[in-house]
Amino acid sequence: MKYSFVIILGIFLITSCSKKEIQPNFIIFYSDELDPEYLSLYGESFQTPSIDKLGNEGIKFTNAYVAAPMCTPSRFALLTGKYPGRCVHKDFLNAYPTEEPYVIAWNTYLEGSLPTIASVLSENGYFTGMAGKWHIGKLPESVNIPDLEENADLDDPDVNAKLGEYQRIVSEQVKKDAGFDYASSVLWGNFDNFPILSLRTHNFPWITKGAISFLEEASKKGQPFFLYVASTAVHGPGHAEAFNKDLRYTLEGKIEDLLKYQLPADSMREAISAQEPELRHKFAGMACLDHHIDLLTGKLVELGLDENTIVIFMADHNVEPGKATCYEKGLKVPLILKFPEGQSGGLTNDKLVSNVDVFPTILESANIPIPDGLLLDGISMLPGIQYENIHTRPYVFAESGLARSVNDGRWKYIAFRYPETSLVRMKNGEIDYAPNYLNMEKQAHSSIAMEKFPAYFDADQLYNLEEDPFELNNLAYDPSYKVELTRLQNVLANHVSSFDHDYPLADTSFMRTRDYKKLVEKSRSYGTDYIPWLKRDHGSIQWPPTE
Repeated sequence: MKYSFVIILGIFLITSCSKKEIQPNFIIFYSDELDPEYLSLYGESFQTPSIDKLGNEGIKFTNAYVAAPMCTPSRFALLTGKYPGRCVHKDFLNAYPTEEPYVIAWNTYLEGSLPTIASVLSENGYFTGMAGKWHIGKLPESVNIPDLEENADLDDPDVNAKLGEYQRIVSEQVKKDAGFDYASSVLWGNFDNFPILSLRTHNFPWITKGAISFLEEASKKGQPFFLYVASTAVHGPGHAEAFNKDLRYTLEGKIEDLLKYQLPADSMREAISAQEPELRHKFAGMACLDHHIDLLTGKLVELGLDENTIVIFMADHNVEPGKATCYEKGLKVPLILKFPEGQSGGLTNDKLVSNVDVFPTILESANIPIPDGLLLDGISMLPGIQYENIHTRPYVFAESGLARSVNDGRWKYIAFRYPETSLVRMKNGEIDYAPNYLNMEKQAHSSIAMEKFPAYFDADQLYNLEEDPFELNNLAYDPSYKVELTRLQNVLANHVSSFDHDYPLADTSFMRTRDYKKLVEKSRSYGTDYIPWLKRDHGSIQWPPTE
């Protein structure tokens, strides 16, 4: 019964979207570093009634993945429908010659030449906008950025003017790089990297205000709209600290009426203090995220836009210990898709989907053809939603640093290959450690991962996800599993061959030597005590998790 109901939904979408005047609106809520189990809809760690409402009126996906488990490449994949390794930014191409594998990190920038969801929709009559965290661009050297001192006085009119100018610059760059018509409340990177120390705190009211401003503008336009709103829960810095700040002071200057978008600070401080210390960051962040969703979905209703808006809720990646790896804990994310007028009915979908699939799904929902010459890695999710026996993708692929993976829903294969330059340095004794997935000696997320995943440094890894969901038992070197290993190796080899850069899957002999294992021991010996935020915000990470 559930799928016959969705078939009706599919027919509704296809027929209604064929008429330009009633094309659906779209909102993507893209959260930041979120475990599905933080949502009460998935795991009941925290109460998230507004997000639950979306899921109960829409479709909850239980096998949704991102193409890369870090902020920048994940956002690249979402907005372009392409894997991050197809980045054409000059800095990325200059850093990685095509004869060696590229490193996927916080380095896959947009720069205007690649079509995005925003640019294609805009060209087809949509009013497009974004608010919140960008973290997918690089300001050109020619841009004259205002000088913002660490201890600047936020009540100084000159500082206020500089903040306004800075916001104008980054908003214009977002529009230029990704083809948005409108950008407001733009966080260029992360809050804890902003030049002014006192503004290094989460500001959900400011992001909400930017999104609401867009919706109010869109309601006057008489044309369909697309909004990409990227919040910051539960990425650092500490979310609880925001309730001790005056959030009227923002990255674009002081905004007097902003606190109407904030949760009551006094009651939130009391609720936060009642939590265990290592839960306070996540508790506060999830409360802010759910309130943010409530305000924006409520604004849709207020403006009469909810009856024709498709809402997508997703996260850019999961959390430690899987961040910056190809493990499930980094790649598997929540995904909710809600169609207009509640027509999707609180369903659960367990088919494999990826964030690269969002772009073609939106185009098909709007009855807009993929532009000539645009090759997307994504596949529309609509057939898999409409029909029980259709699985639109047999595999999900991912890339993180120097690792690449393929997953068929049961079996997962991860390849980890060094560039020749790194192999030479290890073999010649030029370095006394084994570089991590990011080809570095020391990096926080990588150190956490190598501490928790026994086979982190293995060249080949094979996991039975049904029997070993936490990926603790590498089967790649067990002859009993050669058939599955070979099958997925061939699938991955075919996949990576479509990229401009080489990825050397064949020779892994050095990575099985005693010399390499000694270098691995050195890398593991660094531990994680040097990471200042880990125990404060996450406590001691239990892996595998206890019931």
